[in-house]
Amino acid sequence: MGERANVKEHVLNLINALANLSPSRSIISQLILLLPEKPTVIEHSYPECSSHSVKAVMESLGVRFGDRVEREKNSFAEALYKYVHKTFDWLDNELLHWEYHSYGSGLTKIGDKMKEVRSSLAKLTETHIDSIPNPYLEWAKLVLKKLSSIYGQSKILGFLKELLTHDLFIDRDYERKSWQSFLNEVKTSIRANPAEFEEILKSAVKGGERERLCKGSGGYLDVYVFLEHSKYHLDPLIYEMYTYRDHRRSEYEYRVRHKEALKRALEEASK
Repeated sequence: MGERANVKEHVLNLINALANLSPSRSIISQLILLLPEKPTVIEHSYPECSSHSVKAVMESLGVRFGDRVEREKNSFAEALYKYVHKTFDWLDNELLHWEYHSYGSGLTKIGDKMKEVRSSLAKLTETHIDSIPNPYLEWAKLVLKKLSSIYGQSKILGFLKELLTHDLFIDRDYERKSWQSFLNEVKTSIRANPAEFEEILKSAVKGGERERLCKGSGGYLDVYVFLEHSKYHLDPLIYEMYTYRDHRRSEYEYRVRHKEALKRALEEASK
């Protein structure tokens, strides 16, 4: 205040500040992102956190140490966890929010995949687009490296390449035949045993936690949209459920997200 601000410099400072809080650059953010977890796993993966002083710092952020190490509800740790996902999306041109509105007897989707966020920021700041941080891409590279060391590069990379190739899965029954057929085929192609394949799914695609993004209702139809969280938060799937109020049928869709960043991460991991 009082002097003319250099807006471009402030925008770059903001972007870099956000990127520096991402899990690829901050061990604290990384730990918070990967919770909840067993104390033994935390002690093995993050031995730094076993000291009393570090535990005290983590507890001040809202991390609770007990039978499970968890983020406390409504804590700063939980806020940081949510922020990380929003930054992943914003700086990777992914959709942050959309809505469904009633239109006649159906629903109209308002919102679409964000476009040109990174190139717009590059133009605004007169910076090369490759100099704009992409926290999701950075994180994806680290996750792929770790998962490759656990399951083998051919298995984890092969699975994700097949997922990106299929892109969209549509089912009109409770058996999820399209999705399940894909899983059966790719499990065979990457030569993973059932237990190993289940762990790959949890680590990279579906870890059991599902976050509801929005709900829409119109005419004879309700729609629910969820983000599937995986153990390491690659989070490549959006799950949409369409329920018809006559209860005669429902439709389900899995859509792949972060496609360009994942393709780039896979290409670099394959070198």
